[in-house]
This record gives sequence, C-alpha cells and structure tokens, in this order.
Amino acid sequence: MSAGAGGRTNVVPRLPMTGLAAALLLAASLASLTSCSRTPRLVPAGADSTAAIPADSTALYVQMARDRWQSPDDSGEAADLTARLILDRMRGDRDQTLGSAAREFVDSLGMGAEVQGRDPAVVNLFSRSDPSGGSWPFLFWHDGQTVHYQRLDADGMHLGGVTVEPAAADKAQRIAAVFAGSGPGGQQPFAFVWVRPPNAASWRLTQSLGTDSLGKTGNARILEGSADGAVLETRTYTIERGFDECPSCPHVYRLRRFRWDTSGLVSIGSGVEHTPYATFVQLIAALTAGDRAAAGQLVADGALLSAADGYGFGIGKGRWRLAPGMTATSTELLLLRGSQEAYRVHFAARGDDWVITGFEPASRNVE
Repeated sequence: MSAGAGGRTNVVPRLPMTGLAAALLLAASLASLTSCSRTPRLVPAGADSTAAIPADSTALYVQMARDRWQSPDDSGEAADLTARLILDRMRGDRDQTLGSAAREFVDSLGMGAEVQGRDPAVVNLFSRSDPSGGSWPFLFWHDGQTVHYQRLDADGMHLGGVTVEPAAADKAQRIAAVFAGSGPGGQQPFAFVWVRPPNAASWRLTQSLGTDSLGKTGNARILEGSADGAVLETRTYTIERGFDECPSCPHVYRLRRFRWDTSGLVSIGSGVEHTPYATFVQLIAALTAGDRAAAGQLVADGALLSAADGYGFGIGKGRWRLAPGMTATSTELLLLRGSQEAYRVHFAARGDDWVITGFEPASRNVE
C-alpha cells in the first residue's frame, strides 16, 4: 500500500466582514458544497476562498458538517468542512497546542477524530455513525503566528501516532505518522515521513514504510525518550511454516525499532519477543532445516534432540498448533500436531530467553 504527498495548504486570514459580504460568502459556499462531486478530492494550494468561516456563521457550518457526516457519500465533504472548522478554532485559541485545541473542539461537537501530536498535529477524521466507513487525515502546523493545514493522502486507515524530528529553525522540518490498515490477517502497520523546507508553503512525502520494512501483521507505536534514540517500534508476526494460528491465537512477535537519520527513519535493530512458545517454534524450524547447532541452543540438554528425532519433530507430519486456552508465556505448553498427536512441553528461563527442559506425549482430550 502506498501513499502520496497529496496536499492542500490553506492559510486564511480572518478579515472583518459586513453583514452583506458574509451573506454573499455563505451563499457561494453553500452553492459550491451542493454542486461539487461526491468523491473526496484535494484542493490545490491557493484555492482557499471558502476556508474562511464567518464568525456569525460557525453554528451553521457545524450543522452542515454534521449533516454530511450522516451520509456516506458526503463524508469527504464533511471531513473537509470539519478541518476548516478546526483551523478556525486553532486560529482563535492561542492558549493551547494545536493537538489539544483540535481534540477539545471535535469532542465538544461530538464528531469522530483521532488526534496525535502537539504542534504539528495530525487529525484523522471519521464518521462516528460509521467508524469503519473511511477516514481523512489532515496536518496542522504553525508558521510563525499563522496556522496552516494540509490534507494528507493516507485515507481509510487508523492513526496511531506522530513524532516530530528535532531540528534547528533554519533546517527542514520532518514529521512521521504511523497508521494501521486492514490486511488479510489483521491490522498492518504503515509509517510515512513528510518534510517541509524552511519557508515552504506545504509538506511533501519523502518516505513510505510498509509491511516489507515494518512487518506483515501487528502494530506500530511512537516512542519518546528511548535510550537508543528509537522513535518508532513495531510488533508484528508472520505465521511460521508448519504452524496453524488463528488471528487471536498466540504468535511469535518480532520487534523492530527505528530512529531518525539523514534519509528518514532507519532501522536500528530487530529481534524476536522471547516467550516459551517462540522457543518451541524456533526449535521446530531448526530441526526441519537440519540445523542441529541452532536447535541445541534451544534445549537445556542435548539429549532432548535425540528424543525430538524419535518423535519426528523435524518431519512434516502435520501442522502444529497450541491447544485451546494456552498462552505464549506459559512455562508448560500443550501443543497439538495434525489430527492425532499431542505433546506437553516444559520450559525454564535462561537469561532473558527460554529453553526447553522436557516434553512427552499427551492426551488431546482438551479439544
């Protein structure tokens, strides 16, 4: 899945208006909203004449947004109008961060939004009556005393977090946002980086990280103050060959960490989350591959490898799966293989990892 930098930057000064001018502007805005396409679209930078909301018409515009959120075909227009209302609120409230102002405003109106970040802040708008029907993210930021906003082309996903790279005033500013999209096995993490050079009017997308970099199924989170400088961590899984795992079953999770670098977000390491279940999965993988050295590191006694050979652990005699009710962290696991076999496996801690101390055939009556 990819995302573009698609963006709309609207900077609208608040101008004093006569009653007649306000009426004419409102009439033009209503005509534009009723005649425009139902398809969500990006408005080019500079096409911002409808972004200014007259102070005496805010309530009307709020009702217009609410009405449009009730119709799935109008959700793109509802998001656009809501973003303009948020911008108007931010311009008038200088005592809060942009994120706080946005969160307070959408909560007061009962509208659906995921808000992350302080300044800049990302606001991901959605319909509360249809949370799964789509989402529309917007980026808000200060340039001097003026608040700007821009549509981000990352529609249809959940917003997970935002991190801003510390930078000098005369350097380009970078922001990263993590999202979660729906995949065949569950939620999939995505991360995007946007950059804005000094005095630039908008942000452009410079990096997209998907399942190849972050992992196939799982989640991502923003980190603050980590000792290794990491600002992003993902926790994802891929079902190992020879195993059967439902989406809600225990998995072997891989952790990946990223930090800021010249090119954007770069990996600084990855590793498997240590659990007894992960140790067993790794043992089966090593035996299947004929890697006795790796298998030997996963058992407390080398004699257990001969016992595993006797049971044919390294032979594909059926798919493995945890028995119902088992958790990945239990020191005693009941594992089923194929339609007939079952084994009770015992574990002990070794440092920050686990080793297998024994196993024996068991009953399958738990099914």
